[in-house]
Amino acid sequence: MADSIKERTEEVRAKFASFADPDDKWKFLLDLARAHKGMDASLKDAKFIIQGCASTMYLVPKFDNGVLHFEMDVEGGTTNPLISRGLGALALKVYNDLPPSEILTLDPVFFQDIGLNVGLSPTRSNGFASLVKQIYLYARVYDAISKK
Repeated sequence: MADSIKERTEEVRAKFASFADPDDKWKFLLDLARAHKGMDASLKDAKFIIQGCASTMYLVPKFDNGVLHFEMDVEGGTTNPLISRGLGALALKVYNDLPPSEILTLDPVFFQDIGLNVGLSPTRSNGFASLVKQIYLYARVYDAISKK
């Protein structure tokens, strides 16, 4: 994986630009979902649930040595969680294991710019926006803590 958020977003942008068929985006997200290891069940606490997702998504932050690490997992419910899990894995591909200040440099509109929102159901789109909003909230909190 690329080291900086700039390199990571360039890598993701290039990947999305390479899709010849719109369905390739979904295949890529499903591949990310299947490859994502999930998280230990002991971390799944209601306080870490992302509100507004079609599935139950957990996002657990850990701040250590100036870097923000996230654990993420998705559980079913009434929907197939693979697309939600793939969206979460994509967010982690961009944001995970970076200093909070670096996370805050990326405008979340990046995901719209690459066409991620095209074809997403309103529920999944809202859920992904809630996930990204939560990542930025954690980044702002830990950035403030790290500056004390």
